[in-house]
Amino acid sequence: MRLSTSTNLLDRVYFDFGVISPESCLEQGLEAGFKVFDFNFCDQGRPGRPIAQDDWYEYIVNFKKFADELGVTFSQTHLHMYDPKDPSVTDHAWEQELLHRSIVCSGVLGAEWAVAHPLHQHRPDYSRQQYVQANLDFFGPILDEAQKMGYGISLENMVQWDENYVFACNGEDLAELVDALNRPNVGVCWDFGHANLSVRDQAAELRKIGSRLKSTHIADNHGLADEHLAPFYGHVDWHHMMRVLKEINYKGDFTYEIQAFSSPLPVELRRTMTAHVADIGNYLIRCFKE
Repeated sequence: MRLSTSTNLLDRVYFDFGVISPESCLEQGLEAGFKVFDFNFCDQGRPGRPIAQDDWYEYIVNFKKFADELGVTFSQTHLHMYDPKDPSVTDHAWEQELLHRSIVCSGVLGAEWAVAHPLHQHRPDYSRQQYVQANLDFFGPILDEAQKMGYGISLENMVQWDENYVFACNGEDLAELVDALNRPNVGVCWDFGHANLSVRDQAAELRKIGSRLKSTHIADNHGLADEHLAPFYGHVDWHHMMRVLKEINYKGDFTYEIQAFSSPLPVELRRTMTAHVADIGNYLIRCFKE
C-alpha cells in the first residue's frame, strides 16, 4: 500500500476551483512525501481548466513529462462524471467529449485504474437488474477502450441520502455489477466517506467486495454530509478499516480525496496541511502493515 492523493487536495478555496494548478499540487505534494497521485478530471474539466481547452491533449502530454521529471506516478485517475439519463444534463455532446478526454488522458498518464461513478440516480421505475443492465451497456465500450490503453475501471460506491434506493451504495450491488461485467480490468473503488453516509457496517460491505477492491477514496465525515475530511476528523473508525483492508488482502493504494479539508485554509497554509495529512496517511499505512 502506497500513500497517494488526488490532485484536488490543494486545488480549492471554499470550493473555488483552480486556485492551485495541478503542477503545483504535484510539487507541494512531493515535498510532503506524496509520490503517487490521482488526477481528478472532474475538477480539471471544469470551464477554464486544462481538460476543457482545445489543447487538452497537448496539455496532458506535457503534464506527464513534468510528472516524470519530478519522479511521481499516477496509480489512478477520476474520470469525468456523466450519466446520459440525468435530466439536468443539457449538453450531452460536451459531457461525452469530456468523458472521452478523461479516458484518453488516463492512458497518457499511465494510470493503473480510473475511478468512475456507476449509473445510479434514483429512478422509481427501475429494478435493481435494470440498473445493472444500464451499467453493462454504458461501461462495456469504456472498458474496451481502457483495456486497449492498459488500465482498468474502478466503480465507486455512491451515496444514499434518504430512504429512496440508490444503486451501487453497498458492497452487494457493486460485487454483482463487477461480476456481471466479467472483465479482468474492472473492479471497485471504495469511498469511505460515501459509505459512512450510506451503510451501517462498512466492514461487512468491504468483505462482500473482497478481492474486487482495486482502489480507495480515503475521506472522513460526521455522517451528515460528504465533508471530504482527513481521517480522524470525522466518525469513521480508521483503525478498524485498516484491519479489514488487510483481512481482505487489499493490494491497492491509500488515496486521499479530502479537498474540503484544505478548502477553508489560505493558500499560504496549504504546505503544513499537506505534511499533516501525509503523517496521518503514513500512520494508517503502518497500521495496515502491522
